[in-house]
Amino acid sequence: MATARHQELQQRASALRAEATALTTTYRRRTWVRFALVFIPVPFVLVLLRLQIEAWHYFLFGGAYIGFSALLYVIDGRASDRCDAADKAADEAERAAKAAAANSA
Repeated sequence: MATARHQELQQRASALRAEATALTTTYRRRTWVRFALVFIPVPFVLVLLRLQIEAWHYFLFGGAYIGFSALLYVIDGRASDRCDAADKAADEAERAAKAAAANSA
């Protein structure tokens, strides 16, 4: 009975670790895309239009840049928190599996 409980905990820990790893990998891939979508378009458009825009347009571009950066910070923070929570859950499950293994021995 103790070994069945230990195997169940070990399987749960393995599943949680796989989920946390997949979530972290996805987060890292998407973070580069988010950074590129924020930090490339606004400056690129500004450079392209620098000879055609009025002086006050720079304020609009600056506001857009700051707004997109803040949005990225919020989105990235939430995704990072989800990865941290999944990693913490996997760590706790692994500790529980080790404790069950030590108790059954």
